[in-house]
Order: sequence, then structure tokens, then C-alpha cells
Amino acid sequence: MTEKEVKQFYNSSAWKHKRITILDRDLHECQDCRARLREAARSGARLAGDRAKIRRGIEVHHIKELREYPELGLEDDNLISLCTQCHNIRHGRNPKRFVRKKKLVSDEKW
Repeated sequence: MTEKEVKQFYNSSAWKHKRITILDRDLHECQDCRARLREAARSGARLAGDRAKIRRGIEVHHIKELREYPELGLEDDNLISLCTQCHNIRHGRNPKRFVRKKKLVSDEKW
């Protein structure tokens, strides 16, 4: 698929309806977070901090990429709900968290 075709797909009403259906199916929970907790419980490992939580799934991920397998674009078995962090990891993006810049202390003006 070309970039233009991908954009048209994601703007289509069929995709918007399917996205909501998948999020409802997965109870708006990140499936990677859920799998991580399930694996930790099975192995007896203890997770801490954010790793011990199931984050809200707000993105729907194509397991087999849309560009390579456009015929699977709307297949339920090819779609899962993910949080932004897990979605970025799946795509190999470097998820940088928002870090507030410290305000520079201005020179005193006496």
C-alpha cells in the first residue's frame, strides 16, 4: 500500500467502526500489558511500578502490518488493543517520556 492508501484506510468509516469494536472486545485494556502480567503470575515474578499495571488500550495495532497485508486490515484476528507505550515498542520507536525542562534561573536584576 502507498502512503496515500494507508491514510485513506485510516480515515475510512469502516476502520473507525472496527477500531471501536476491537477496543470494546479487549475491554479497552492493553493486551501486551495483560500478557506481561499473566506471564509474571505464571512464573511467580514480581513486577514493580508501571510494569505491574494494565494500561488503557487506546490504539489498535495490526499484528501483520497493513502495508504488507492490506487484505487483513479489518480482520479481528489481526487486531489488538495496545497502550501508546507498548505500541511504540512493537514498532521499534524510541518512546521518550515527556520531561519538563527546568526553568532557567534568571539573572537577578537589582
